Amino acid sequence: MSKHNTYNTSDGVLSDPTGAVVVKPCTAAEISFYESVASSHPDLTPHLPTYMGQLTLSAADKAAEEVESGTILTTDGTVERLHGKKLATELHIVLENITNGFKKPNVLDLKLGAQLWDENSKPEKRARLDAVSAQTTSGSLGFRIAGMRTFKGTDAPDVPSNLKEFVEQDKEGGYWVFNKMYGRKFSAKDINDGFVHYIFPGSKTQPELERAREVLAFFLGEVKDIIEVFEEKESRMYSASLLLVYEGDVDEYAKTKQILRGQHPEDEEEEEDEDNLPKLAAVKMIDFAHATWQPGQGPDENALKGMRSTATILKGLLDKTEKEVHEADE
Repeated sequence: MSKHNTYNTSDGVLSDPTGAVVVKPCTAAEISFYESVASSHPDLTPHLPTYMGQLTLSAADKAAEEVESGTILTTDGTVERLHGKKLATELHIVLENITNGFKKPNVLDLKLGAQLWDENSKPEKRARLDAVSAQTTSGSLGFRIAGMRTFKGTDAPDVPSNLKEFVEQDKEGGYWVFNKMYGRKFSAKDINDGFVHYIFPGSKTQPELERAREVLAFFLGEVKDIIEVFEEKESRMYSASLLLVYEGDVDEYAKTKQILRGQHPEDEEEEEDEDNLPKLAAVKMIDFAHATWQPGQGPDENALKGMRSTATILKGLLDKTEKEVHEADE
C-alpha cells in the first residue's frame, strides 16, 4: 500500500479524513502475524481489526519519529495512549479504527498474560516485566487493566482525590482517561471495581442499567467466541490485548439501537450507509508485536488464562446487573 496525501497525522498516528483507518508504527513481526491471519487463519479475522496493508514512511516524515505504540485514535480526532512505548520506526501498519462509528467511545484495554516477555527479551527486561506481573493481576488473573477511557459528560464533577494520580480529566470533551498505573493498583480481590468504573461511568439510572446489561452480554459472548477460536490455535502472543468498546453517550446509545433496528428517528432524513452505521459495542484482539505461531506447542495458555478470567468477571457483573434491572422494574 502506498502513502497518500489524504492521510493526516496526530501525535505520530496517521488516519484518513473519515477516521475509519489507523496507520500506526509497528514491528515486522506484527505485520507478519496479520498477514498470516489473512492467509491461513480466516476464523480469527472477525476478532481482529481489519488489516489493510502496510506503509513505509521516509525518515524525513515527522510521523515516523518517536511515535507511540498502544495508541487509540478516537473519532473526535484525539489520540489516547492507553499503554505502550515510543517506537522510532519507518514501518507502519494500516488497520481499521475500532472506535470509528462511536460518538463517545468508552474504551477498556486489557493486557493479556502472566508472562509479558517473549523469548528474544533480554534478562533485565524479563526481570522488570516479571516484577510487574507478580505485583498486579497479570500474575494472578492473567490480565491487567492497561488503560481506560470513559465518557462522563461535560458537567461531570472533578476527579476525586483518591483517583487524581490515575486520571486525567478532559472537561471539554467530558472524558476521564485512566493511565496504566490505575490498573496496577488492583488485586484479584478488587479488580471488579475497575470493571464497574468502566461499565457504569455515571449513576445507575434505568437507561444505564439496561445499557450495561446489553453491553455486558455482548462482551461476554464475544470474549467466549475469541477463547473458543484461540483454544484451537498454536500461537504465542506476549503483551497482546483485548480491547472493549461501547457507546458512552446514553442518548446516542438509544438512538443507535433504533437505527440498527431500522427504526430511524423522525428527524433522520437519509438512510444510513450500511458501511458507516453507528455502533453499540465492539471487542477486538490487538497488539501483536510479539505474536508468533508455534506448531506443535499447543494453545497459548498464557493468553487464554487472561481471556477466561475476563469472561468470569463479565459473567459475574452481568448476573448482578440483570438482578438490578429486575429489581428496578418491580
